[in-house]
Amino acid sequence: MPHVSEISAKSIFKAIYLNARGFALKTLGLLLFQRNIIPLLRNIGSILFIRVDRVGDMALSTPALRAIKVAFPKVQLTVMASPANAPILKNNPDVDEVIIYDRSAGLLEKMKFINGLRSRHFDLAIDPYTDYELKTAWLAGMSGAADRIGYAAFGREIFFNCPSPKIEGNKHFVDGALDLLKGIGIPSENRNPAIYLGADEQAWACQWLQENGFLGKKIVAIHPGAYYETQRWLPEHYAELIRLIRRQTLLEVVLLGGSSDAIVVEDILVRFNNPVCVSIQEDIRKFFAILSQCQLLVCNNSGPLHCAGALKIPTISFMGPTVKEQWMPVGDIHRILRLDDLPCIGCNRGWCKIKTHDCMRLIRPERAINLVLEQNRIS
Repeated sequence: MPHVSEISAKSIFKAIYLNARGFALKTLGLLLFQRNIIPLLRNIGSILFIRVDRVGDMALSTPALRAIKVAFPKVQLTVMASPANAPILKNNPDVDEVIIYDRSAGLLEKMKFINGLRSRHFDLAIDPYTDYELKTAWLAGMSGAADRIGYAAFGREIFFNCPSPKIEGNKHFVDGALDLLKGIGIPSENRNPAIYLGADEQAWACQWLQENGFLGKKIVAIHPGAYYETQRWLPEHYAELIRLIRRQTLLEVVLLGGSSDAIVVEDILVRFNNPVCVSIQEDIRKFFAILSQCQLLVCNNSGPLHCAGALKIPTISFMGPTVKEQWMPVGDIHRILRLDDLPCIGCNRGWCKIKTHDCMRLIRPERAINLVLEQNRIS
């Protein structure tokens, strides 16, 4: 675990680097590039939308994709995705094409990818990324699109000819993309994410229900994983919640996850003598199919939370270090457990600087079961 003084030094050096980078790139941009040209949307026939990060980020970007297609139903909308988040867009009626950018590819493969991108001659490239990293801004610039829009932050704007001001404060992730579109005249009134399952996926889920004895029963799905350990509610709390659900309701419980969640799931299972149904899926679309058959998802603030919202599945989630205003699930069918009075809440760190993990440890299973009972009455 890094020492606090080491973290402070890293923060200082990071700030110095970002400000120096911003000054250098802005100066270069003033010398070489034309700025603040609002794209003529009536002339746009093809759009490249760049979203090469995580699963939850892509799910929360689907309202922006819908807004583009509603405004311009005849435009060719291509989404640049990562290998991990591309499956989110399967069956999405707003997306005409998905191309994969693999950050782990070698230099030669990336050069071929960029050359292929430039040969497409996109009219508009959209980079909705709101933070300081250069990667997606660079991809927008290298795309060769006639117009390129994105948020300014520490020199990222050098790659755009229509940059938007850097976002200040904690704007919700969904609104980051939608506000960028509004800046060029693409409105949106619908903030709801969407994931679309095919008939074959729904049939597979029904078969799964039958094989596990769940057909006709109400199911609570539990996903205990998260990218950072500090985002995870404790395994012992999840185990106790499962006991309370079994004791106080007729609901069935299934533990869901991917391969990266297997260790966390096992940490819960070892606390039981009686079996708990588990589905560890490598295929994220099968994860979605099972989740779509559940009445409720209990999880941490992570990608599956936002995917459940996109599938219209009610959720109960645990939020600690995450910035609440930016990452709340969208919609009124969701409930959040969070200790808002903690002085360190919302620190947005992947490690607990006071080494207590109080923001998750102090959320008791008794609070969670009360919300499960409430959601069960509603459904």
